[in-house]
Amino acid sequence: MIKVILADHERIFRIGMASALVAEDDIRIVGQPHGIDQLIHGLETFRPHVVVLSSAFFESISTIEQTCARHQTAILLLEDHGQTLPLQYPTAVQGVMQRSADVSTVVNTIRHLAKNGKILRLTRPISQACAHDSIGFRVRERLSPQELRVVSYVVQGYKNREIGLMMGTNEQAIKNALRKIYDKTGVFGRLELALFVIHHRTLIGATIDAHPTSKLDSIVALQGLRQPVRRPTIN
Repeated sequence: MIKVILADHERIFRIGMASALVAEDDIRIVGQPHGIDQLIHGLETFRPHVVVLSSAFFESISTIEQTCARHQTAILLLEDHGQTLPLQYPTAVQGVMQRSADVSTVVNTIRHLAKNGKILRLTRPISQACAHDSIGFRVRERLSPQELRVVSYVVQGYKNREIGLMMGTNEQAIKNALRKIYDKTGVFGRLELALFVIHHRTLIGATIDAHPTSKLDSIVALQGLRQPVRRPTIN
């Protein structure tokens, strides 16, 4: 079993990526820290094979590198679009890829690093069009504020009945809304919708803006280590 820690500053990304990775029989998510102290504690406690690391942690890379070296934990560093990081990465960083990499690439890379730890360089320049996320922008323009709220709850793993209660409507209304959302986004189910959102930064921002962060915090606990991941159910 490959133990993985997802250390990322974007909550929706952590939830979406965890939902994808738990579908793999040989991968186990042991932590989802959002801060350096939680990350170090998780590395020391669970000794994962791989840590998927947001570039937001790069300022603390020396401390992370030392801890990972002690426990033979491989580091997979995620770069954000348009971000400029040093060309020379610490030797402890075995893999570097764009945050927009598809899930299958992330899964295969995690398996590769857990097996032999060879250095990977999967990051490459992206076009201006990709940097502006034109697809995400067009989809966002098609979705109403209410639909964006539904998308936000789906990404967090809530069921239709739960979403209906939180939005003051019923389960059937949410099902109807999801059908329209699927048509507008071109996906065929809840998991595909969640993965589509986390791969488009414009949509991540739109779903966060769909309701206040304080309300999101009160609805679901997304902080700390070993928080249960609720997989979206396919209706």
